[in-house]
Amino acid sequence: MKIAGIEVFFLRHKYADHLRYQFTGGRVETLDLALVRVASESGEYGLGELTFGQFTYEPIIGLVAHFERILRGHPIREITRAWELMYRSSAFWNRAGLGIAVMGGINMAMYDLLGKTLGVPVHELLGGAVRSRARVYASNGLFDAPERLVADLKRAQGRGFDAYKLRVISTATIVDHVTAFRDTVGSSMDMMVDAIQGAISVPWSVGVARKLAKDLEPFEPAWLEEPVAIENLDGWASVRNQTTINVAGAESIPTAFAFRPYLERGAFDILQFDIATAAFTEGTRIGHLAAVFGVPVALHSWGTIVSIMAGVHMALVMPNCAITEYNFTEHPLNDLLLAEPVKVVDGHIAAPQVPGLGLRFDPAWVKDFPYEPAPNTLTLVDETDIQLS
Repeated sequence: MKIAGIEVFFLRHKYADHLRYQFTGGRVETLDLALVRVASESGEYGLGELTFGQFTYEPIIGLVAHFERILRGHPIREITRAWELMYRSSAFWNRAGLGIAVMGGINMAMYDLLGKTLGVPVHELLGGAVRSRARVYASNGLFDAPERLVADLKRAQGRGFDAYKLRVISTATIVDHVTAFRDTVGSSMDMMVDAIQGAISVPWSVGVARKLAKDLEPFEPAWLEEPVAIENLDGWASVRNQTTINVAGAESIPTAFAFRPYLERGAFDILQFDIATAAFTEGTRIGHLAAVFGVPVALHSWGTIVSIMAGVHMALVMPNCAITEYNFTEHPLNDLLLAEPVKVVDGHIAAPQVPGLGLRFDPAWVKDFPYEPAPNTLTLVDETDIQLS
C-alpha cells in the first residue's frame, strides 16, 4: 500500500470573549489547527497536527506540497525512510524550524494511517507500551486574575487531572497566582509554571529569570519552563544552577541534533520536545538522547486532541517520559476529532486500544471553523523595553 496524497486543512476556533487568555508576550485569541491528512491508495487516511500552524499559513501550504511530491507513491509502512527522505532532500535549508514541523505532521499522520490500516494502536507500532497508562497534565492558566485561575483549576480537578500548568502573566502577579493555587488545592495537585520566554519577541533578562525562580521556590512547582530565551544556552544553565526548582525546556528545539548542546551544557532538568514537531521518529531519538544524559522527558503538546493523543502514545512507549501535556483551554474541536471518548482518571489516560491515534476528520468542518490568514497575537511585536527587574 502506498501514499496517494498529502493535504493540509486549516481550521480556526475563536475563543469566547470572556475567556481573555493571555501571557507575558501575547494574547491567545484563537485556536488554529493545521491538520495534515495522509491518504493511502485504499482511501484510508491518517491525521497529524502542526503546532506551527498557530503561527503561520502560506509557508505550510508550500512545504506540504513540496514533501508530497517526494512521498507520493511511497510505501505507507516505510515511515522512518520517509522521514529520512524528507530530511536529507532538504538538508541544505531544513535543519530546524518550519520544515521540520511539517515533516512532524506528516510523520504523525503516517503512523496514524498505518495503525488504522493494520488495526492496531500507534503505541504497538512504536515497540509496545512500557506502562499501562500515561500521565497527563492540564495546561492553561492564561488568566490575569487569581480568581479565574482558581475556577479553571477546580474545573481541571473535576475532570480527573492531578497536575496543572499556569503561565506567567506578569512577574509582579505570579506570586499571587501560585499562592491562590496552593491555597485551593494544597499539595494534592502538581503545579508547573511556564514563563514562555522562548516564544516572545522581547524576553526579559536572565536576572529576572533567576529572581522569578527564587520567588517560586517556596511553592515547590514541579518545574519552571522556558525562563530565558531559547538561544541563550548559558542563561539556561545559569538559572538552573541557582535554583532548587527543575528547569524545563524547550519546545521549539526540533531535533536530537539541536538538543545535544543543551544537554551537554546541563541546561535542563527536564527535557520538553513538541510531539507535533518531532513527532514519533525524531521524538524517539530525542527521548533516547535524553535518557543517555539521565534527563526525564515531559512532552509538549499545545494543540488539539490530535497532538494530545500523539503525546499519550509517545509517553506510553518512552521509559523516561514522566508526563505529557493536555491543552485545557475551552473549545469544541477535541470532541469532533475523537473517534471514541477519552477520559482522564487519577491524572492518567489508559493505553488506548482503538486503531491508530483514534481520530476522525470531516473536511466539511473547514466551513464550520473558517480560517482567515491574519497577524497572530500569540507573539506580539509591539515596541517594549527589556525587563531588567
